[in-house]
Amino acid sequence: MKSNLKYIFVFFLLIALGCQEEGREDLTDKSGSAPAQISDIEITPTPGGGVVKYEIPNDDNFLYVKAVYEAPAGVTREAKSSKYDNELILEGFGDTNTHNIKFYSVGRNTKESKAIEKSFNPLTPSIYNVAETIEMNAVFGGIEVLYNNLDEANIILQVLVDTLGTSIEYVPYDKLYTKLPSGRWVLRGFDAVETNFALIVSDPFGNKTDLIKVTLTPLFEIEIPKDDFADLRLPTDSRSLRSKNPITHLWDGVINSNSNFWASDQNQDPMPKWISLDFGNKYILSRLKMWQRGDEEYTDGNLPTDWEVYGSNNPNPDGSWDNWTFLYQFGRPYKPSGLPHKQRTQEDIDYARAGLDYEFTVIPQGYRFYRFKFNETYGAGAFVIITEMTFWGKLDE
Repeated sequence: MKSNLKYIFVFFLLIALGCQEEGREDLTDKSGSAPAQISDIEITPTPGGGVVKYEIPNDDNFLYVKAVYEAPAGVTREAKSSKYDNELILEGFGDTNTHNIKFYSVGRNTKESKAIEKSFNPLTPSIYNVAETIEMNAVFGGIEVLYNNLDEANIILQVLVDTLGTSIEYVPYDKLYTKLPSGRWVLRGFDAVETNFALIVSDPFGNKTDLIKVTLTPLFEIEIPKDDFADLRLPTDSRSLRSKNPITHLWDGVINSNSNFWASDQNQDPMPKWISLDFGNKYILSRLKMWQRGDEEYTDGNLPTDWEVYGSNNPNPDGSWDNWTFLYQFGRPYKPSGLPHKQRTQEDIDYARAGLDYEFTVIPQGYRFYRFKFNETYGAGAFVIITEMTFWGKLDE
């Protein structure tokens, strides 16, 4: 046995010595010349940039191509593409002026060829295209920003507020980062007084538009107090699943809980199911927020995906739909990832835990009693789960 171990040791020792004698292969030969230049350069303008096509040189030393340019003005940028590709993307330009681009071939030995210069004019940057579509309107408790971003570019919308009322100094209020082709951004928390707002559209490269200014008066609303809320409990209303899931959990102020929620019965009645609430006073609703069961966001009966709101000041005690006025129908709520049922991202969870917003069109009169009819939920099951509902509007005196 010892003899065998001795031969094994000698075998590996010879292999190690052989490796040392062979040495390391150095692929970088800095004594060579720079690689040949690329050729047949064509630049196709894009909004705020361009797409470069070219011919790769037949040179074994060629490793990649590099473009050097300024975008935005005064900021040097580089774009690179390997020997396996013949395309470069230029981006970051904030105008349609003529820009000079320098192209270099870079070799395996790190040497660069002489620069080839070529000029082009980018198309109108996306921020200006978006700025042309901006609309700002007053909504309950704030303003809405409507925009179109047909290039689907990465843009930044920033709203500023003139806190002094001088139309001179605007203070940043909030930002929205998006690349959606269109959208609606709502900002709340403003009093119902005439206010000067401004908006800037910018991109990740530092380009930005001038201020887009508007004077608006947000519509008056209050958060409806829940102290007077009660379960109207009509005969046809959905029953709670268990005693530990009473309907009063809908207005007890506990959000994103995994245990403190209202749940309808699961099997006793098919969909649709509805509940009727007594607000204690007549209110004209402007909007509401709804929270899902914590840790179960966007799953199964957690959250309605098709539901209706009705109002009444004289509901029929038998639970029928007599004397109930249809007010609004809501569909599937927004889910940032767009993933199918039971698949979600952290962004989905964070979005849900902030509360999902639902807005009403103008409701002509106030109601004391509101009925919520749930036609379908996530997972299409025969039950509904909601953690909390908060309402905004105004007292109808």
